[in-house]
Amino acid sequence: MNRFANKTVLVTGAVGAVGGALVHAFAGEGANVVVAARHEGEGSRLAAELPGKAIFVNLDVTSEDAWTNAVQVTEDQLGPVDVLVNNAAYLHEGTVESIEPAAFRKVIDTNLTGAYLGIRAVVPSMRRAGSGSIVNISSIAGLAPAPGLAAYGASKWGIRGLMRTAAKELSRDHIRVNSVHPGIINTPLAYSQTGEERVPVDNFPIPRQATTEEIAGYVLFVASEDAAFSTGVEFIADGGFLLGPNEPAARA
Repeated sequence: MNRFANKTVLVTGAVGAVGGALVHAFAGEGANVVVAARHEGEGSRLAAELPGKAIFVNLDVTSEDAWTNAVQVTEDQLGPVDVLVNNAAYLHEGTVESIEPAAFRKVIDTNLTGAYLGIRAVVPSMRRAGSGSIVNISSIAGLAPAPGLAAYGASKWGIRGLMRTAAKELSRDHIRVNSVHPGIINTPLAYSQTGEERVPVDNFPIPRQATTEEIAGYVLFVASEDAAFSTGVEFIADGGFLLGPNEPAARA
């Protein structure tokens, strides 16, 4: 399939586990890919190994100037931005009482303000293209309480409001805005520093973690014309996590 042939796709947080799966998946479907991240060495190597046209841009998602530069470089080299995937994220553990204000602000600045700045930066480019698709990577922590992840949960709940407001405001410009809410993904973030699962999944309806490739598949669907009738929608890919753990089988 080449759902993104001649389309330019900008992915933030592109050198992480999910970001890497995303840029490979988009490139595999014909996209011109912008690998946007803060780590130039990793990002440049990743862009070089992708098929088709791909470039690296150094992007701190919390910086308005960095966003302006990223979009300008993209337009100069690949044309207007057709798809933005706000994937960059930062996690800092802590309850409402224990997390320090500086750490809380860093999470909000990266996860929520970063998404806002990204949407704001690409909209003029998408208008020039005549349409666009924006996908914000959220989490089940944006749909249910996440004790011990006060800042992360707050940022992901905030993305829901940002997404729905942007979807309404940008609809007249033929720009769709949606979010994807993954469950537990098999990445380093799923494990504690001692190697234990942060959230055991053995007793949930689909008793395993998602692969990064599975989540990338959902994101490509939401970003593509296959989802052209959807905007302002929260797409959930959580293996039934929000249904809660399975109850013991009833005795006959």
